[in-house]
Amino acid sequence: MEITCKSYHLLGEKLFSATMDNGLQCILLPKEGFKRKFAVLAVPCGSVHRKAMVDGREVTLPGGVAHFLEHKLFEDPGANVENRFARLGASVNAFTNHTMTAYVFSTADNFNQCLDLLLEFVQQPAFTQQGVVDERSVIAQEIKMYADQPYWSAYLGTLKKLYGKHAIAEDIAGTLDDLQRIDYRVLRDCHRFFYHPANMVLVMAGDLDSSELFQHVAENQQSREVGPPPPAVQTVDPAPEQPEPADESREMEVGRPLFNLGFRDAVPANWQQAQHKETMAGLLLEMISGKNGDFYNRLYDQGLIDSSFALDYTTSPWYSHLIFGGETDRPDDVAGEIKAELHRWRTTGWDWSQIEQNCNKLVGHFVMELNSLETTVMACATDWLQGVDYFKRFEMLQNAQTKDLKELLQSLNLEQPCMHVVRPASCK
Repeated sequence: MEITCKSYHLLGEKLFSATMDNGLQCILLPKEGFKRKFAVLAVPCGSVHRKAMVDGREVTLPGGVAHFLEHKLFEDPGANVENRFARLGASVNAFTNHTMTAYVFSTADNFNQCLDLLLEFVQQPAFTQQGVVDERSVIAQEIKMYADQPYWSAYLGTLKKLYGKHAIAEDIAGTLDDLQRIDYRVLRDCHRFFYHPANMVLVMAGDLDSSELFQHVAENQQSREVGPPPPAVQTVDPAPEQPEPADESREMEVGRPLFNLGFRDAVPANWQQAQHKETMAGLLLEMISGKNGDFYNRLYDQGLIDSSFALDYTTSPWYSHLIFGGETDRPDDVAGEIKAELHRWRTTGWDWSQIEQNCNKLVGHFVMELNSLETTVMACATDWLQGVDYFKRFEMLQNAQTKDLKELLQSLNLEQPCMHVVRPASCK
């Protein structure tokens, strides 16, 4: 096992990495003097990963299977996984998004024991056939709960208008019909296809010694019987052409209308380009929605938006979009202002002083977030799974230029916006 160290002198950070004999990639971000320690074990298995080529044949998985598997890996007929972590003085959690599933714990003591437990329950499933049957009703309630949340309804409604029936526009937990198609065999296959150590990354942060830690992980992995990676290759359908744009609304029990206004973006060629676009989008969003920005303050002073106004930018080699959202009594007027401002920025751009000011602000945020170990390990794991270096984002912000924002604005499809509004049930 060879341990490599990469130093980021401007940030005062180091990153140690090593690959275990079974292919598991391990990363340590040493944080001397920090009492609490974090670890995340992540796998590129998310809600959009619905197909795989296995032994030359295409296998299609139901929607929501990645999320369902995340739930079931916590099942242990012998002892509750959360309670086992609690007895060690640790907390554990997990989440599934569109492109990955991650399992994370934090603790001040007993780090190696917690690490062994993390690797055990994720790599050695203990769920039962009856447990899978019982879990359907639990996840069904979760799906119904999210369907009743106005913000999620507005967001998902916009995605459906942008992408039609593509997996990115579906609930991460799937549909009620999907649940009936997920059984014990499907979950076992999903784990076998995607959860091989060679597909995973383990990122740790805290006051830890790299040599001792990686040796402990190596011994842990050597004690497990792991065969060669299965001949499975994930495939994701490219996003279809955008449906005809249309504004839609839905009535729910809300006090004020909620709007989401979405724009498709040109899809990047690879994850490296996606990381750059996402970093530049962060700068663009700060200039648009930052509390010190002219646009935000003008709309705020006019009473068109409030503090709920926010933006979300998502990009990948399969889909890419920008979505504005928030509460407002005049969603059509806000949408008109946003569209007009984006067209104006595309034509006139910004003064360099505005860009520099917001770059410096984001650089400061980046440095401050390095003290949030949970945020850092999550971000590092996400980028590492995609073959990119999280700390490159710092360099990209420092080297941002006017042309980067212009290129991003030019790549947005401003001609086909889609808006979804959740209106108070009493409004007709």
